[in-house]
Amino acid sequence: MGCGAGKVDNFRFSSGLPDCCKTNPKEYKLVAEIPGARLVEMKLPAGGQDKKHDHPKHSMYVIKGGKLQLTPPPGQTEGSAEIELPSGAAPIIPPGAHQVKNVGDAEVNIIFCEPYVSCSPCGSPDEFILPWDVAPDNYKVLAQDDDFLTIELTMEPGATDALHSHRAHLIYVLAGSEVTIYPGGDMDKGQAVQIKPGAAIPAPVSAGALFTRHVVKNSGSDTLKMVFFEQKQ
Repeated sequence: MGCGAGKVDNFRFSSGLPDCCKTNPKEYKLVAEIPGARLVEMKLPAGGQDKKHDHPKHSMYVIKGGKLQLTPPPGQTEGSAEIELPSGAAPIIPPGAHQVKNVGDAEVNIIFCEPYVSCSPCGSPDEFILPWDVAPDNYKVLAQDDDFLTIELTMEPGATDALHSHRAHLIYVLAGSEVTIYPGGDMDKGQAVQIKPGAAIPAPVSAGALFTRHVVKNSGSDTLKMVFFEQKQ
């Protein structure tokens, strides 16, 4: 999926409708972008309703769940349905146009990864090491399809994982204050990075070993929790 730089205008929906960020700029924010995909954050208050818009297939993570009315429901072209989305859910939503209303009693907060139209495989770093193979206590695959993985990282203060690899990915910080990254696994060349909940971080392959082959330490004082959407090809 790693392709030339994507743009919001990249979407060409058969419905003729705009994408969510164009139709509803207050509720949908583009928070990070890599070549081939973007990360969008949705915040919809209780009783709030957006304007009808269209989506490509997208991978979601529910930060703060609630009850939504979707018109039409995912994968349908007619009708309406109320759907309860629990916090921590990671559904993959088929493409299609809809309108969303928050019929619950609290704000719903969701992030999702949308691939752009013109994409091609980005390839794999040499000796690709899956993070959940070498650090299964820290990395959990929540969902996946042919294009993207939705992965959750949890790490206690002072903990360090093992050398592993990544393809291009989009990161969202749920909790934590600082991480130290050791590119290539060189433990003498750590780079400390200040983070905070709500931060969105693009991690393109072009950044090299900083994002594609490294060891990570939670050098902060809080439990680290991130979710990221990683390209599979």
